[in-house]
Amino acid sequence: MQKRTHIPTREEYHQTLARLTEEKNLDALVAVRMGCELGVSRLELVNIKVTDIDRMNKRGIWIEVAKKVRRGYKQGRGKHKQRNFEMRQREIPINTSLYQLLISYIDKSQVYVLKRHKGDKTKVFVPRNVNKIYEDAEIPWSTHRSRHFFTNCVKDWMRKNRQMDDELIKEYLGHQKTVTENYGGLSWDYKIEVIDKAFQ
Repeated sequence: MQKRTHIPTREEYHQTLARLTEEKNLDALVAVRMGCELGVSRLELVNIKVTDIDRMNKRGIWIEVAKKVRRGYKQGRGKHKQRNFEMRQREIPINTSLYQLLISYIDKSQVYVLKRHKGDKTKVFVPRNVNKIYEDAEIPWSTHRSRHFFTNCVKDWMRKNRQMDDELIKEYLGHQKTVTENYGGLSWDYKIEVIDKAFQ
């Protein structure tokens, strides 16, 4: 298969969504929109539970299993110290349109948002399944490029409105912030407002 390394344009993105809607391919539509409008990685996407929607804030998704990050050291066997890893967690705001789609799509009898049509419905997909959803639906860009698309959309809106905010972008993507950025915080209303405007 040809390597899909380009980032979609907005026009290409909307054409793809229209095709998936016409084909009634809801599984692919949800997977693509969550990648492109939430900026989540494959690991995060497959681990999002139905109960993670609105868990902390209305129109938010709690990301329980995100990127693994190093957090100091722990005592290993004997006198050796081992690096201590833990999963970074965060909450991502959902734009109004995607929120409505997710609420109508989710099956409360399943544990995870991405639906299993075969096998144990209580078990999580492996991240490779997201690639398969993209490939089967003939999405012309990779799952990782969806994350780039998300970043471009948010940055485009910020530049257009002269409101660049690198701290907010880091928070959306789950990137590590500087010591200074960790002081204080960003309000939920602000995070929702920017995401709504970037994906109108």
